[in-house]
Amino acid sequence: MSVNLPESLATFDTEYCADSLEFYPFNDTQRFLVGTYQLLKDGNAQANQEELTSSDATRVGRIYVCDAIDTDGGMRIIERQRIETSAIFDIKWSYNNVDGKHLAGVACADGSLAIYSANNQSDAEFLSPVCTNIASSMCCSLDWSNRRVSTSTPRVVTSYSDGQLQLLQLSESSLTEVCQWQGHDLEAWIAAFDYWTPDIVYSGGDDARLKGWDTRIGPHPVFNSRRHQAGVCSIQSNFHREHILATGSYDEHVFVWDTRNMRMPVQEYNVGGGVWRLKWHPNDATQLLVGAMYNGFHVLDVGEKVACSASFMDHTSIAYGADWCQAQKSGSEDMLVGTCSFYDHVVHVWRNPKA
Repeated sequence: MSVNLPESLATFDTEYCADSLEFYPFNDTQRFLVGTYQLLKDGNAQANQEELTSSDATRVGRIYVCDAIDTDGGMRIIERQRIETSAIFDIKWSYNNVDGKHLAGVACADGSLAIYSANNQSDAEFLSPVCTNIASSMCCSLDWSNRRVSTSTPRVVTSYSDGQLQLLQLSESSLTEVCQWQGHDLEAWIAAFDYWTPDIVYSGGDDARLKGWDTRIGPHPVFNSRRHQAGVCSIQSNFHREHILATGSYDEHVFVWDTRNMRMPVQEYNVGGGVWRLKWHPNDATQLLVGAMYNGFHVLDVGEKVACSASFMDHTSIAYGADWCQAQKSGSEDMLVGTCSFYDHVVHVWRNPKA
């Protein structure tokens, strides 16, 4: 399979280091959120981020609300809103309405999981806070239980830098803890639901362990995999095909699993650079978007064999945040993709050619 090399259509400077990007999945729009993570020393945001350590700096962040606008000459990105926060590790939308609201969760370095509500009547005040849960260590990731089934009381799973995992329930604009347990010996970088059986949660940590949990039976893993050779950073259940799970690690490998047998993956692919983010295509069960840290962004075709169908290599720093746009341009089968990178604090939007 030949590898497509898409061109950047537009860029946006986030000023702070960028590490998460999520398109708004409603209203046929090209709106997206960007999360940033910056270390401040003596209040100086311009200090060299690669030389600072967290011990001598303060972690701050910012949420951007942006629109990718098609123009006669191509595309441009317009900032609509910015919200000052603690440093951000992760942002994820609830893909189903919750009591008629469009909600996004934001995981922050101060230990907070913040829930925001979208207001389509205002660009400048598009996001407004709903509620917050605070933990004692950095909140590294979140996931929503309601990707496939709508509910007024969805659950949110979070992971923390002390290895803890937490299951929360959202009801009437407040978060309530369902349970919390020690999942990993080191940082728990990622936690994710099985979208087909939301009682099942998967987690990955800096201890190179991939674990599965049945939240109905207590804090004992139903499997504890050592197949990855380094920290497990990304997990996503395939919401098109039951029993299919993708995982990624610092070991540079993407594994595809059949969750009925977690002894070994059914497919694997070395993307190079380390794997921080995995996103299944919104409409195609075989397309997987990969943020490969030190080796750019890639689209994998997960068929009988795994092959790389596209690579976007314009970022000059660590490739972290990535997402597919849910809206599709009229007359085009190419999907808009947004990606962001860390020390160069830049967002690119580009189109993935139809295979």
